[in-house]
Amino acid sequence: MKTGKPAFWKLVGVLLLLLTLAFLPACSDDDGNEDVDGDTESPDGDTEVPDGDGEMDGDMEAVDGDAETDGDAEEEADYIEAHTEKMNGFTVVWLHGTPYEMGYQQGELLYDTIKEAIEFVEADNQLRMLASLAEGLGLVEMAEANSYPSLLQECQGLVDAAEGTGLTMTYCLILNFGDVMLENIPSFKRHEVKGPGCTSLIVSGDATADGRLYHARNLDWSGMDISIIHANPVIFVRQPSGGVPHVYVGFPLNLSPYTSMNAAGITGVSHEADPVDDTEKNETGRSHAQMLGEIIASAESMADVRAFLAGEPHMSSEMLVFADGETGEGSVFEMTGKHMAERTLTDGYVFTSNHFEDPGMVDYDLPQSQDYPDSSLMRWERLSQLIPPSGQDSLYGDLDPAKVIAVMRDRVNPRTGVSAPWNEANVDNNAGIGTNGPMHMVLFDPAKLLFWVAAGTVPIPAQPYKCFSLGDLLGMENASACEPAEFPNPDAPEERR
Repeated sequence: MKTGKPAFWKLVGVLLLLLTLAFLPACSDDDGNEDVDGDTESPDGDTEVPDGDGEMDGDMEAVDGDAETDGDAEEEADYIEAHTEKMNGFTVVWLHGTPYEMGYQQGELLYDTIKEAIEFVEADNQLRMLASLAEGLGLVEMAEANSYPSLLQECQGLVDAAEGTGLTMTYCLILNFGDVMLENIPSFKRHEVKGPGCTSLIVSGDATADGRLYHARNLDWSGMDISIIHANPVIFVRQPSGGVPHVYVGFPLNLSPYTSMNAAGITGVSHEADPVDDTEKNETGRSHAQMLGEIIASAESMADVRAFLAGEPHMSSEMLVFADGETGEGSVFEMTGKHMAERTLTDGYVFTSNHFEDPGMVDYDLPQSQDYPDSSLMRWERLSQLIPPSGQDSLYGDLDPAKVIAVMRDRVNPRTGVSAPWNEANVDNNAGIGTNGPMHMVLFDPAKLLFWVAAGTVPIPAQPYKCFSLGDLLGMENASACEPAEFPNPDAPEERR
């Protein structure tokens, strides 16, 4: 998200920050839809969401944030109980159980923060318009009809536990359908404000100093008052019943991930893109942001990722980026509602910003030029200078965790060669990898289940990357230790750290 956005972007953008897109980042299908508070049939026609009292099919009851299912709850012992801890300046939130239970637990554990977030929204006249705007455009019905049952159930649990904060099912639905929403608001054109932002890089094999795989990503949002997000970085440790335990890096109200890793060593992140026109969109299907959540909770290999994406109906334009720590695979999936291609690790690297690069996909997003989306093209150009062996500033073969982080913090304009100074004008200058308004910056070592996160005080690139071990967070035996504990930025002025 870029500075200088029109007021309408602020209206949509801030609320999308409070819950998820994609990526960082409409027509209505009214058939078979009922009121949001009622029972809703999924697109598959075989799943009901819980009604407002939190009961589902008569066999689940919320009791102090926990639910018992068919009397078997006492048999579940292989998880860490829901609670929060402060670690490395982050709030770490442990959740477990069914989607409804995990939503309810988040609503209870983060109740005060959720209340603060909704008060922030309600205090802005424009932001208060979002729910009625979405309803008027049929987007609430679209979200209800096309969301995964698990997402609907988790939303319901969150709303039930957060009663009294002002959070509603309508808010939860539209905010967790954000990638589709952004492409279906008639007067909203992202390309007029320089396009969406995010940068991802996967390196391994000959590209790295030790031959191991690393996956780095910057989640870029800026240009508005989002201090409540910066002030509340959250690590969600999610332990789903019948699924793969995983972690979301984000902020309160995350139900769909932007940045994630699971206990099988699969990492997944999202990037927004812009469709060339409405022919690349579908009125029914699935949100890519929600797809990422479904994948990270179930996939144990890159083969699982490919099979899932090939089997789902798509609605909008995004890139999803995945790495597999066990096999050393990594891919960028470029997708619209009608087309998809996979760019795999080649010569030990693959990277992306916010436009399509696969030869079979370049005609399906907005035409690329020096003007659109300038930020995306410039970040791609700088990565091309730093990563391939032919790049003018290539680090190929020497990339280790510290150097990968240096790439993601890079402040050089690829067209001038000038490094941006550390001032407010260059927090989000549309010209560099680390100067594109990052909200958080993450490095994954998926084979070891380690991840380092920089977030909190702006500018984010000046902050240290702090280490977390997913193995430790899940209480796994032989979990990898957090080494090093952090990566400070020695190039940032002391007053910025």
